[in-house]
Amino acid sequence: MLESAGTAGGKEKRDVTNEEMAERLVRVEQCCESNAQRLNTVEKNQKVLNSIATSVAVMAEQQKNISDKVNTIDDKVSTMEGKSAKRWDSLVDKLIYAAAGAVLAWIAAGAPGAN
Repeated sequence: MLESAGTAGGKEKRDVTNEEMAERLVRVEQCCESNAQRLNTVEKNQKVLNSIATSVAVMAEQQKNISDKVNTIDDKVSTMEGKSAKRWDSLVDKLIYAAAGAVLAWIAAGAPGAN
């Protein structure tokens, strides 16, 4: 039995035929099949999204490791540059001392060849 709105605002009961029930059943089954297909699509998409999220997490970790290595290399290069600068400064200092020593030795020797 189905209830439907009557003309006087009340409800009247009527019998549902087998044909009407069969039509309704077909519509419900079609809706279920459609929903099942949609759910399968959603599940596939969710698997892909999960895979992408995992890949992004792995890439983020790798990026962090690369960043750490770059920082380490930068520190080493800075240290090496500092050593090179110190060596150069030391070499320049030694050359200046040698030149000053030569001039003093020349003066101490009586400035030969200056006359």
